[in-house]
Amino acid sequence: MQGKTYIKTILPLRLEWEPCYWFDPSSVSPAAALKTGSRVKVRFAGRYYIGVVSATGVVPDVEDSRILPVVSADTGLEDISPAEIRLWRFIADYYMCTVGEVYKAAYPHLKLASEQVRARAVRMKEAREAREEELWKSRIERLKTRLAAKDKALSGRHGAEVTARLRQERTAIAGELYAAQARLAALGKDIFPDSCEEDPGLARISAAPPEQGLSTALASGKPVLLKTPERCPSYISAAALTLRKGRNVLLLVPETGLTGNLGKQLREAFGDLLLVHHSTLTQVQRRRISDAVRSGRPYIVLGTRSAIFLPHRDLGLVIVDSEQSPFYKQGDSSPRYNGRDCAVMLASIHAAEVLLGSSSPSLESLYNCITGKYILLDRSVPDNPGSFTIVDTNAEKRKNGMIGTFSRKLLAACRDAGCVALIRGYEKEEDLRPELDRLFPGGSAKFTVLTIPQAWKSDLAGFDLVVLLSADALFSPDDFRSDEHAFQFLDLLRHSCGKVFIQTANPGAQVFGMTDASVLLEERRTFKLPPYTRLVDILAPGIGATERVTLPRNLSVGQRKKALQRHVQDFCRKHSFKGNVILDADPL
Repeated sequence: MQGKTYIKTILPLRLEWEPCYWFDPSSVSPAAALKTGSRVKVRFAGRYYIGVVSATGVVPDVEDSRILPVVSADTGLEDISPAEIRLWRFIADYYMCTVGEVYKAAYPHLKLASEQVRARAVRMKEAREAREEELWKSRIERLKTRLAAKDKALSGRHGAEVTARLRQERTAIAGELYAAQARLAALGKDIFPDSCEEDPGLARISAAPPEQGLSTALASGKPVLLKTPERCPSYISAAALTLRKGRNVLLLVPETGLTGNLGKQLREAFGDLLLVHHSTLTQVQRRRISDAVRSGRPYIVLGTRSAIFLPHRDLGLVIVDSEQSPFYKQGDSSPRYNGRDCAVMLASIHAAEVLLGSSSPSLESLYNCITGKYILLDRSVPDNPGSFTIVDTNAEKRKNGMIGTFSRKLLAACRDAGCVALIRGYEKEEDLRPELDRLFPGGSAKFTVLTIPQAWKSDLAGFDLVVLLSADALFSPDDFRSDEHAFQFLDLLRHSCGKVFIQTANPGAQVFGMTDASVLLEERRTFKLPPYTRLVDILAPGIGATERVTLPRNLSVGQRKKALQRHVQDFCRKHSFKGNVILDADPL
């Protein structure tokens, strides 16, 4: 073991342990000295991976002959910050996956490949410049020697013609020397410069007055839940105050489609300080955003949930817009995390303020306000009764008031409106389009047909009329959250445009008469459902078996893991399952 230093590494794999490797410190250059967060190339199970050093100077608990050496300590990749690793460990612990799975989500293959391409380009540039530097230094020395020789020659006595010639030659050599020195000084400049070195946004925001009530609430140190449909001015005020303090801002939205109008307003307020990050960007564009975040320049990031994995530096404010949205939850692959809750933890790691915004907050956030964990700023506006129309389709059918899918009242509203968003529930688009052509000859182009999930993800502010054709599709007797989600969706529609039309066969459903979620919270308390308890789904890939486990909310991490371990063992015996089960914490 003499001459070897041992490290532990996080690999982008589903491993319950962190593999140990060794390296010889004397063989590593000072620039590539390994520390926690360094990225190294290692071999595992016959394949090569880029791992993250999670500990150095460890004492191995396996035989030395079984420990492989680090393949390369000089990857050229940026270190992973301690804050990033803390966030990964939180996600792995809370959502019961491995830290390697979180690493893989934070640095997927394409992102890593883009960083490696950049690292290779930097290495090639540095090698080329090193060679070029030697050439220019050699040329400068030769020019200095020639210049000195001319100066010596000029110090002698010559005729006017010779003196003029010598001075001309000296001037030419001095010009060459100046140009060579300038070229040498230019070497080493960044080949990936930031798009804006001096941003006028900081000067622009200095004049923005702080929003006093909000500033006071945020200064309390507790997350603030802002309940209002008009949230962007408050976001801008809070972000401006944070940027003036020299700290940075992260603003999350649940879907890419929601970055449009919000991004436009933020761009007007902050100029090139704004960085927009989402899945439709190319890998090069996303890498440049990561570079800008690492660079130390001030920034405000507007992004979807994956933006929490950017290499943030000195966050002072984390904003989560539409915090109630189910689309913050990653549900189809591990880690199955909730972007909202992870953003709150990210803020805690950076000692940043937290602002959650919604016109219809989640029950979890309302519960946190009740328990004193969050502060509620309720700036709700009274509903305009004339803007929200509910039609009983069963009653309309009895009165012969339905024409196909549409009630006569709805047809009249659609004819008077300009752009209409038709949100279909049980209807099929292939049936709905011919019906629109028939009912609105020559005018069906003004209708945009959306599914309920598409409407959740869309900015509906540009429509004159929003129509939900069959609101009954919102409800599911097998999903205890359906009333909450239905209430939030209807509230989204209510505040998205000037006029909303709802068709339903069950107008007596409680959500149509609700003005807040207090009734739903009381139901959850009565039936011991979240947020008063915690749910974990046990999933068996391949056999389609699922079991839901209810746990007390106040269990410690250790108690929770022990309780789940027993449930997993019973689940595997019950289904004769020998593979790796998946645990989905806080399923939606």
